[in-house]
Amino acid sequence: MRSDLLVIQYLRGIAAVGVLGFHACQRSGLDFGMGAAGVDIFFVISGFIMWVVSAGKARGPGDFLLRRAGRIAPLYWTVTLGVVGLDLLRPSLFPNMLLTAPHVVLSLLFLPHQDPHGAVAPVIVPGWTLSYEVFFYLVFALTLFLPLARRAWALTAIMAALCLAGAATQGGGPVWTTFTNPLVLEFVAGVWLAKAWTSGRLGGPAAGWTAVAAGCGLLLAAAVSGAEVSGAARLYLWGLPAVLIVWGGLCLERAGRVARLPPLKLLGDASYSIYLVHGLALSLVFKLLGTRPGLPPALLLACAVPFAALLGIGCYFGLERPLLAVFHPGRRKAAAQASPAKQTLSLRKPSEAFRV
Repeated sequence: MRSDLLVIQYLRGIAAVGVLGFHACQRSGLDFGMGAAGVDIFFVISGFIMWVVSAGKARGPGDFLLRRAGRIAPLYWTVTLGVVGLDLLRPSLFPNMLLTAPHVVLSLLFLPHQDPHGAVAPVIVPGWTLSYEVFFYLVFALTLFLPLARRAWALTAIMAALCLAGAATQGGGPVWTTFTNPLVLEFVAGVWLAKAWTSGRLGGPAAGWTAVAAGCGLLLAAAVSGAEVSGAARLYLWGLPAVLIVWGGLCLERAGRVARLPPLKLLGDASYSIYLVHGLALSLVFKLLGTRPGLPPALLLACAVPFAALLGIGCYFGLERPLLAVFHPGRRKAAAQASPAKQTLSLRKPSEAFRV
């Protein structure tokens, strides 16, 4: 069995490219709704990682939240403020963007709100998922006050109660409707997968292949059926397949059936950057090429998707990694103390497995 965990990074890369493909097809007038399920995979993975990094090490809520803030906030704030600056200097770059001070501030604070167009979205539109992430971190941090054996049950009870409260009420503002959305249960599913991972109860390679095939099959079935993926329906149309795919991948990883694929690993490493900047990259490509008459959508996609992925990879090396070296406590410590060979995703030391 290898000493590093690859499947999480692979799935991150696939999820990021799936969301990228969804938005690229959306702008081209094509249908690739299934790509948006990459968000659900991200949520399951996030729950998995948060449990693994906290279960094997005594870590208080303050330290946990500081690490989470150091991981996601610097790049998100940098990209958001960069877009705001560009819009102020060259409004023609973003003709459909309307900025107000409250909109920018609430975006930076990860708070769900209506933008000037009336949509519930931050300045960087894909950042809507970070509101869910931050809320999950806050609830998860509260459970760190409890003994380890009770944390997953407490988290499950809190998230389930919120979902039930949301279902029982009508209306409510963006904050309430966001944090009572059944999507929060996908984080919980990731936590229970992590408990199975750390206890060695995931299953063997046969279970892994079956789970991956079932998850992919369910996603395809939902796409072919044309079912509307919204509200609670998303939980079983995309959420359940996401759980199966992550579960199956982990089973295969545990059995040593996941090959090392450097290009896919790179996409996974850069997935956060790709996710945040792909909308800007697509806007640029479609502004330059989308107005040309007779340009086939397939050719437009062939230009837009690789360009967006490469811009995200460039952002990862040029912005994300330098920011992490400054603001993330774990990355600073790793850079100072560990050799390159030790900065891998360790299977044997769960608490050090994911410096994310």
